Amino acid sequence: MSSNPFNNTLDRTLRGKHVRVTQNETTYHGWVEKVHHGRGSVVLHDVRTGEGEELGSVFIRTPGVVEVLRPAKRIECRPVEELTPHPDHEGEFSPKDEIVRNCYRNQYAGSFPVVREDGTIINGHKRITAAAVAGLVRHPVEVIDVTDDQARELVAIAHRRE
Repeated sequence: MSSNPFNNTLDRTLRGKHVRVTQNETTYHGWVEKVHHGRGSVVLHDVRTGEGEELGSVFIRTPGVVEVLRPAKRIECRPVEELTPHPDHEGEFSPKDEIVRNCYRNQYAGSFPVVREDGTIINGHKRITAAAVAGLVRHPVEVIDVTDDQARELVAIAHRRE
C-alpha cells in the first residue's frame, strides 16, 4: 500500500472487485487487478463490453466512472509459486496442453482458481499447474476466507469422482 490514504482506500474498494467502467460512450464489465493512481487508469480482466463482446484483459486510461457490481468476490493476482495444493486433494495435477497454451498466450488460465488466504488451492489445481508450466509468475485467483473444515468440505465437493 502507498502512504496516500485516498489511494489506499481506492485500492481496497476496487482491487479484486467486479466492476462496470464507463469511458466516453463505452461500458466495460470485468475484475479489477490494479489501479494506477498516477495515470488515473485501471487494469481489468475477463472483460466484456456492454454489448457482450469478450475482450479478455484491458487497460483503461482515465475511466469516467468505476462502479463496484459484486463486492463479495475478491480476485487477486498471486505469485504462482506461493499457491499450494490442499492436503486433502488427491489426484493428478497434469493440465491439458490446451490450458497450458492458453496460459502462455493469454497470461491467464481463463478462469479464477479458488484459494484460501494462505494460498492453499481449493479448486483449480490443474489451472495453477498449467500456469506454472507456461512460465507465469502470477495468476489471478479468487480468494476466500474459510475455516479448515469448510475448506475440506469445499475440496471434497469440487473434486467428487463420478
